[in-house]
Amino acid sequence: MKLSESGRSGEILNNYYQNTRMPVWVYDKNLKLKFTNFTSAALLHLMDAVEPVAAKYRDDANYTDFMKLYGNENEVYLCFQVSPDRRHSNIVVIGPGLLTYPTEDAWAELTFHRHIWSSRREEALQLIPVLTLEAFLSNSRFIMQSCGIYHLNPMQIADTLPRTNYYFTESAKPDFLAGELQAGFYSVKQAHETERALSYNIRKGLVDAVDAILIQQDRMVLLLPAESHKDNLVYAIALLSIGRNAAITGGMRAEAAYALFHSYSIQLQSCHQSQEFYRLTHNALCAFAEGVQSVSVQVLSVYSDTVRNCIHEINARLPGKITVEELAEAVHLTPKYLSALFCKETGETLTQYSNKLRISRAKHMLEATELSYLEISDTLEFCSQSHFTSTFKKIVGITPREYRLRNHHAS
Repeated sequence: MKLSESGRSGEILNNYYQNTRMPVWVYDKNLKLKFTNFTSAALLHLMDAVEPVAAKYRDDANYTDFMKLYGNENEVYLCFQVSPDRRHSNIVVIGPGLLTYPTEDAWAELTFHRHIWSSRREEALQLIPVLTLEAFLSNSRFIMQSCGIYHLNPMQIADTLPRTNYYFTESAKPDFLAGELQAGFYSVKQAHETERALSYNIRKGLVDAVDAILIQQDRMVLLLPAESHKDNLVYAIALLSIGRNAAITGGMRAEAAYALFHSYSIQLQSCHQSQEFYRLTHNALCAFAEGVQSVSVQVLSVYSDTVRNCIHEINARLPGKITVEELAEAVHLTPKYLSALFCKETGETLTQYSNKLRISRAKHMLEATELSYLEISDTLEFCSQSHFTSTFKKIVGITPREYRLRNHHAS
């Protein structure tokens, strides 16, 4: 099934499943399955659970309620519509995603607990993602964009799903893992998902979302698990590095982000109690999000709603490319009028603005990573390394190599 005119969406979603285990299902209005990236032998068993979700969305959805979340404290699905042409509309279901590692009781409540999963739960956890709601919605936004939906942000409907503590407790560990292996498996997995959610929300300047992730003490214990203050200092500095890098990617000036990182790093070295580490780390990560938010407010406040929407679309799509025609359709203007309006307000063409954002991200990668110039070029989707180098030099005034030699920082 082609999800877009380019025909690449299906390939993208197949590759995305290999990296994230995020199942995607596309049904027509008659609930005939037209596409899925879930290719396991358990396909039919899981499809038995997904089809009723698609049916419910078909009955619930309307023009003012374009996307919906279904689920509970254990699992989640996101549904939305995509139109391959003017006469047809398909239902896309993302999920299931597990919001916790199920207990014995929780397995019985999952929509797909029947059949194969009763005896092959370990396999289920390899085929279906276990992640926070924030991470699920972040991944869902990429999937929506792959289907051609750029104007909606799944984070906007996060509150419509019942919330709970999505992190494991002693009683929540399934019985097929035991001892030190069990504890280590969950700690690493959940900490990684939490860090991803924090990085995403800092990058977007979502201060309230960062605060909500960290406000529960069990999350700080998950991120700073050591009994030794010396070890917790190392964990805390690593979290600050994640926050700093995410803030720079989100638009915060590198100098300001590094100054904030340095200030909190010094304060952390004076901590002697776990609660002090928790408080300072919490404050620091929120401060990085606030830095991104303040820059966004200052920059965007001088523009019209139309241009602000364009800038949001470009930022949301990066490092992918978005055409003038796609932007114009998103803001309901002609491409020619939009191009003129954008240039008038920003002083730059849409291409110049997009390239400037790409180069801004390239500067961060050159400063904070050991990625090669070719890897950076590929990540930011330049057509070639030479094009990346020439664009970088045109905007910054020096080559990427010269910039790295002058500005590289150790994390």
